[in-house]
Amino acid sequence: MRNLVDRLEKKGWSRKDIIGTVEIIKNAKKSKPKDAIFLEKRIFWILLVLIITANFAVSVALLPLLVALKGIFVYAVIIMLGIFLGLLFEMVIRGMEHLEMRHHLFLAVLIPATAMANIFIIAGISNNLARALNLASIHSPIIISTVYSVSFVLPYVACRFLLKAGYYLKG
Repeated sequence: MRNLVDRLEKKGWSRKDIIGTVEIIKNAKKSKPKDAIFLEKRIFWILLVLIITANFAVSVALLPLLVALKGIFVYAVIIMLGIFLGLLFEMVIRGMEHLEMRHHLFLAVLIPATAMANIFIIAGISNNLARALNLASIHSPIIISTVYSVSFVLPYVACRFLLKAGYYLKG
């Protein structure tokens, strides 16, 4: 709530209007149906599982591309996919109003880490497959996974630092 109060003060709201608004929000939170509260608490974990699953699916879908492409082309595809999925992730996270700073920090660490691990494993598998097929498309799993993870986190960082500084810091 402190973040809300600070933002309203910066916009020039009177102390009386701020207190009234905060009270309305607190009363609304208290009067939520139990089903809504239950769903709000579970939606975070459901979202987490969906994002990890989507990252795994993208990793698997990249397998043929990693085997077939090499050089700048593979990095261009990985960067585009990473930015696209990162943007989807950012929009979903931003739309979940009940998330607190600890949720954002948890997601900001866990999701890129799992994405990096998935891509690292898939890059290793693609290298083994390329060697078995005598193809020259061998990639460094560390570089591939780092490029994807950085691309994936880029929309979150851009929104956090460039567009909405402070939005995620104070819960």
